[in-house]
Amino acid sequence: MRSCFAAVSALVAASIAGPAAAADYVETAPAVIVTTAKVPACDDARVMAQVEDQFEYGAPNTIPASLAVVEFSGLFEKDYQPRGGHKEIERRYCQGTALISSGEHRTVYYVIEYPMGYAGLSWRAEGCVLGLDPWKIYGANCESLRRF
Repeated sequence: MRSCFAAVSALVAASIAGPAAAADYVETAPAVIVTTAKVPACDDARVMAQVEDQFEYGAPNTIPASLAVVEFSGLFEKDYQPRGGHKEIERRYCQGTALISSGEHRTVYYVIEYPMGYAGLSWRAEGCVLGLDPWKIYGANCESLRRF
């Protein structure tokens, strides 16, 4: 009788202690490392040149002022969407601050996409300076490039 009671006590103790020990176990997922990205980083000089050229071409045609980008700062990635599955276009969504020739600092949102360049053989960058898109080409307040 005592050996049966000892065995049951040991099983009960193990079942009580088992889940408590398991609750402390944390399994971490391996970090995703993308090495085959075809779109450049958010702070790539070629990307910033495309965003700047687009703004300086479009601004005189949509805003009654000749504005230019003096410099970009605080550039960071908001979202990255690799190709694969049902996604045919690789996208990197970015944000930063643009110093405009009027002296204002404005938020700039931009996306880098592949394959969207010339004949679909390269990447393309498009940007929107917050408050300077009167035709709402990218939606109200640059919504289509924001990626919350």
